[in-house]
Amino acid sequence: MLKTRCFPENNYKAIYFSGKTIRLKIDPKKEITELEYPEFYDIKLTNRCHGSCNYCYQNSLVDDNDYDAIEKLTKFFNSMNENQKPFQIAYGGGEPTLHYQFNEIMKLTRDFGISPNYTTNGMFIENENYNDIIETTKKYCEGVAITCHNHLEKFWKKCAEIMINEKIFLNFHNLIYDRKSIDYFLDIYKQYKNKIKYFVLLPMIEHGRAKNVNTEFDYFFEKIIDLKEKHGEINDIAFGANFYPYLKKYKDKIDISLYEPEILSKYLDLKDMALYKSSFNTNKVLKYIEI
Repeated sequence: MLKTRCFPENNYKAIYFSGKTIRLKIDPKKEITELEYPEFYDIKLTNRCHGSCNYCYQNSLVDDNDYDAIEKLTKFFNSMNENQKPFQIAYGGGEPTLHYQFNEIMKLTRDFGISPNYTTNGMFIENENYNDIIETTKKYCEGVAITCHNHLEKFWKKCAEIMINEKIFLNFHNLIYDRKSIDYFLDIYKQYKNKIKYFVLLPMIEHGRAKNVNTEFDYFFEKIIDLKEKHGEINDIAFGANFYPYLKKYKDKIDISLYEPEILSKYLDLKDMALYKSSFNTNKVLKYIEI
């Protein structure tokens, strides 16, 4: 899928092809400013999840009442012209594969001319319809992110094995907080370094069920710098937006490119049509979308 977008008022042009985005400044002397129509939407499909993580920042539930997502998505994206539509949507939750319309939603998103992705804890591979989800993923999705929860290891590892064998574009999400979680990521990195595309690191924040968070950033960046010294380039590691203040401090040592967070994306809770800066910033609603 090849797409372009241009917003001169934001000094922004971009080209999207096969999961990769090339961004251009119209005036090289000026910065890109926040987009009213983001190139990437993070969309919450459901609050249902069976992972029962005691640190869940979404405070997801074992059960939840779902709704007609097809109708809402259709009205929302059909109101946009081609330049306004995003390049990609990342569907999350909760666990998005638990929404009863999941397979239809992936097809619908592709029909909009938008690349669908989703984040999963991998538990769906224990369901009797998991083959349908894998086939839908292969047919319509640009990629998948598996969250590597320690207590759900048997699920996410089995899911990763299936997706690797099926040659699905795969990222891992790793939650970073104490030394144990950092060492857990390092073990995963060594095991899967040449098997998946990217390792996306997300710092735990005090949100939802996550309480009294103490992230050991000095220890973490010491290990990241050590990885760079051992492997040279670490282009397969990406950092979530909440790492931004700390990355500025270590930018020269780990040699990464930085964008101001949350200027190119938005977070939409589809159930109540509430739009936020990001899924980690739900204390303030930007607006409720009327459809």
